[in-house]
Amino acid sequence: MKPLYAGALAAALIAAASVWSFATFPGLLIWAAFIGWASYDQSGANRKAFVSSSASMVFGVVMAWLVAISVAGDWLHLRASVSSAIAAGIASFFIVLASRFEWLSNVPATFCGFASSFAFLMLSPGAFSMTAMTRADLGNVLVVVPISLLAGSILGAVHGFVAGKLTAVQHLAPGKTTVRLSPLHKSSE
Repeated sequence: MKPLYAGALAAALIAAASVWSFATFPGLLIWAAFIGWASYDQSGANRKAFVSSSASMVFGVVMAWLVAISVAGDWLHLRASVSSAIAAGIASFFIVLASRFEWLSNVPATFCGFASSFAFLMLSPGAFSMTAMTRADLGNVLVVVPISLLAGSILGAVHGFVAGKLTAVQHLAPGKTTVRLSPLHKSSE
């Protein structure tokens, strides 16, 4: 099978199975899993991308959690909108500064984790509270978002593997073992 069609078929099968699985076993966030999958693909869809994207996304979640805790705990004693802006600015400074470490060098993936955390916090009733953000269950952004994002990284790796298996050896360039969908790694049709 040609790489483009193999990638499309593998994506369809894995996406359908993922949506069904997440719906059948609620608690995790399918939208965050798709963000994790996209981050993995955009980062290069290889082992290094898996580590870099995954570590950076989780770091983004931790930074968002710190911002949310500081706002919910009224640490700055300012209006929520002002303290949110200040805390997000400080977090962004440290996110970029931390990119000097190889595992945290994927700044876009870090912001995927950061943004996913605030999507969960803003869209889930009661999630933006000290109680919710400090308990050890799937109602805590620090638990549910990283698990969902990392599930997406795994889905991305499985997608590349399955697409590679569906692609006939003669259609792959020498040494190419997976199909990549990132614009940085275009497959031939």
